[in-house]
Amino acid sequence: MQFRYDQEHLDLQAAVRAFLAEASPDEAVRQAMDSASGWAPEVWRRLCDELELPALAVPEDCGGSGFGLVELGLVLAEAGRSLLCAPLLATCLAAQALLRVHPAHSALPELARGLRTGTLAFREPGRVVDAVPETRAAAGPAGWTVSGVKDWVLGGESAELLVVSARTAAGTALFLVEAGSPGCKAQPIETVDPTRRAARVTFEEAPGDLLGVAGTAPVRAVLDVAAVLVAAEQVGIAERCLADAVGYAGMRTQFGRPVGSFQAVKHALADVLLEVEAARSSALYAALATDQGRSDTGQATAVAAYTCSEAALLAAGENIQVHGGIGMTWEHPAHLLLRRATVNRMLLGGPEEHLARMFDHVEAERGRDTSRGTTPSNHRRNHA
Repeated sequence: MQFRYDQEHLDLQAAVRAFLAEASPDEAVRQAMDSASGWAPEVWRRLCDELELPALAVPEDCGGSGFGLVELGLVLAEAGRSLLCAPLLATCLAAQALLRVHPAHSALPELARGLRTGTLAFREPGRVVDAVPETRAAAGPAGWTVSGVKDWVLGGESAELLVVSARTAAGTALFLVEAGSPGCKAQPIETVDPTRRAARVTFEEAPGDLLGVAGTAPVRAVLDVAAVLVAAEQVGIAERCLADAVGYAGMRTQFGRPVGSFQAVKHALADVLLEVEAARSSALYAALATDQGRSDTGQATAVAAYTCSEAALLAAGENIQVHGGIGMTWEHPAHLLLRRATVNRMLLGGPEEHLARMFDHVEAERGRDTSRGTTPSNHRRNHA
């Protein structure tokens, strides 16, 4: 395969970049993040009505445009590059979860058209993101109810629909909960990223709509898709930081010459370039593997989640270093890029969790090779 986009992808990228440059420049981002909701409703409506971005990776028979995660990843990379203040990522996460668990649900076309906003509620206080949830669901005469606490819910204060993981007698299940329903209460939490908000959501016997069959919900598959989309946004952040740093290094002078001509700056930016290229390739492969249902999707997703987040954090830090004093000021966007990269890095588990999953997949593959008669040493040589 070729780790590059075709002309249609590049046209999509150019169209979204041009739109966001006009509708969501840095000045508009600051206005949106200081608003009561934390995002600009008019920009969100244009994203849905003019570009139909939430519908991009939803099949046509479910009210979408029929593309895949490769195309949606391109869009989210541009959203990360522009620090978009809109519930695009959160709503796409909810839509993709519904698509994999209950594609016939009536809420999926609403999410795809942007008529309602949504998000995932998986993470719980003090627990890894894919642990068996403490949140519980019970079936009663009036239907299912959900009780528990979810933490770090992206856009949880403003989302209208929440896809919630909960434990049932048959195993883990996913439920769709209306944000305004009785027993569902969202409390904003303070994060380092002012461009996108999160909340702690408490459920006290909140009515929930069971998605699929209890005990068979593909929670790991949903989290893998979410990791691919967050990784794509991290790529956009890293690319923006590298471009900003290179541009400023060629413009700023010290001792009568551009700072970009100093060897230390060259080396630092070269290291960032290598990481950005690796992140872009890993994100593209993870999206493609997910779209095609490849057997190595889980491993590819873990690699992308780790590589892209580390690349974004490195690029954002070096961008501030290259800008010097001005990069530390509130008025400059460099710190906002670093803040979003930092929060994205922890949304679906920290880097150590992704590394652990990578090694789990490698060990599982090594065990399969051994059972087929391939020695572990040969396996390592093959992968090397």
